[in-house]
Amino acid sequence: MNSRSIQAQKTKLKIYNTSIKLFKSRGFENVTIQDIAKAANVSVGSFYNYYRSKNDILNDTYIIADEIFREFAGNGVEGSSSKEKIKNYMLFYIDFVKNQPFDFIKILYNNNNKLFIKKGRAMQTLLDPIIEDGLASGEITGSMNVSEINEFLYQSMRGLIFHWCLHEGGFDIHERADKYLNLLIKTL
Repeated sequence: MNSRSIQAQKTKLKIYNTSIKLFKSRGFENVTIQDIAKAANVSVGSFYNYYRSKNDILNDTYIIADEIFREFAGNGVEGSSSKEKIKNYMLFYIDFVKNQPFDFIKILYNNNNKLFIKKGRAMQTLLDPIIEDGLASGEITGSMNVSEINEFLYQSMRGLIFHWCLHEGGFDIHERADKYLNLLIKTL
């Protein structure tokens, strides 16, 4: 990679990180592209070199999330059993969501966002080997296969996140997820 490519990556990351900070402090709808450019110390034209709109920053969140999950899974998910690892994996997902700007999450979690159903995303597929281990060991004995279990868990947690958004973050989502996952995982 040449120095120009490295600088371009740094500039894009700077715009992304600045955007996230502004979204956290002001709310997604209250931040303009001009605000982002000014805070990142780049021109509005530079912003448009990397992103077509603020919504494109949302798309980058998925790419970054997948990288975060690759690192998390690569370090080994803690737990003495497959079910405990599944729970810890899903709680990591909930904590990842909880640490994003709330207004940003409210924008992501809507029925128009088809990125949630995109097949092959690392965030979802990295859970599969843990489920496979549970099925192979007989710890998970239900009638669902790996992909059905994965979908069941993610649908449940996305529903919880949507509910959390409807209630303006008015409850501890980690605590609620922990409680619900205990119930859900018992059924596997």
